[in-house]
Amino acid sequence: MVKLVIMLLVLAGLMITAPMLANNQGFVYIDTGSHVIQLSLVSMIIILILVYLAVYLLFAVIGRIAGVRKGLVNWYGSSRTEKSKKILENAISKYIEGDYAAAAALAEKGRKWSDVQYVNLILGVVSNYKSGNIAESTRLFNEAQKVLNGHAQAVSILRVKMYLEAGENEKAMNIITSLRRTAKPTKMISSLYYKCLERLGRYSEIMENRKEFLGNGLLDDKSYRRYVSEKIVDEIKVANDRYIVDKMYAELPDDICDGIDVSNAFALAYNRFGEEGKAEKIIMRNLKSTVDSSRIYSNLSQWNTSNHKITEYLEKKLRKDEAENLNNADLMAALANMYMNRNEYEKAVDLYEKLVSRAPCSDYFSRLAQCYQRLGGYQKAAMYYKQAQNDD
Repeated sequence: MVKLVIMLLVLAGLMITAPMLANNQGFVYIDTGSHVIQLSLVSMIIILILVYLAVYLLFAVIGRIAGVRKGLVNWYGSSRTEKSKKILENAISKYIEGDYAAAAALAEKGRKWSDVQYVNLILGVVSNYKSGNIAESTRLFNEAQKVLNGHAQAVSILRVKMYLEAGENEKAMNIITSLRRTAKPTKMISSLYYKCLERLGRYSEIMENRKEFLGNGLLDDKSYRRYVSEKIVDEIKVANDRYIVDKMYAELPDDICDGIDVSNAFALAYNRFGEEGKAEKIIMRNLKSTVDSSRIYSNLSQWNTSNHKITEYLEKKLRKDEAENLNNADLMAALANMYMNRNEYEKAVDLYEKLVSRAPCSDYFSRLAQCYQRLGGYQKAAMYYKQAQNDD
């Protein structure tokens, strides 16, 4: 109120002094039809200011009498603001419930008197987008850019989140990549970048930015390795092009590539592509470099390979374990599988017989039955097939 009065007084002063400096007092004529009222310009300005003050004081007095502390004008504005706040709360509730069309309508309804219009705008943008009203979402987005002028980063982050929610990962990646080049790096930008890379399966880029992701607390080192390894293993398993596998094997960091699960997946892939030499090299390196080889043995027990060098290594290892009275079922299963693949069924039977007596399971019974069937022992084959079914 004080600022407004000061502005009016300054304006009045200018309007009064201007005619005086020009030696022209100026007159205002008001024709009511039957009368003509003539006032000097100065008198007219003073009267208008007095009328404004009188009206303002009248509203203030009525407001106080009615128990509205700040007067009627402020009370009216506050009541509308409170109402718009409740409308916004309802809009957010509708959004959480998944009723995006209702959320968009409420956000627009409460926007005029809202003291946080940018929130209404942003809610309108995402609600319209998720309800399929792309045109309205774009219109509000452009408006939000004007309202949030000087906050381009916030607007870009909003659009990235929208695209990620809609599954439009390439669009999200294009924006976040541009943002990383132009904006100051933040944890939010790093998090969105990581999410885009993850969605698109670009794990080599995750590796390249490893320090950044670890530094921002997105993953600790142990979980990071496990998580990334699991994703890479899944990628290798479905790869049907040797060039893709070669490229991954060459580009991945050693500490990830040399992990047991990842290297096993690479070996299996090369074995699948007929690259037995590469598969053998990876497996032998793993067997010689780790104390706990159980996961390697478990993997070999399912492989369709008869590699001589691996078989020889497993035989030596089994003899050593037996000499030390160690019962390594995983090692025995891996070697037995090798014997089956080499058509050495008598040797496989000997190991599977030991396995079913020490660690019976349907897989061992089934494989033992297959061995007896190949050797012509059909009665025993039938007996072990039945045991395999019962064990399931």
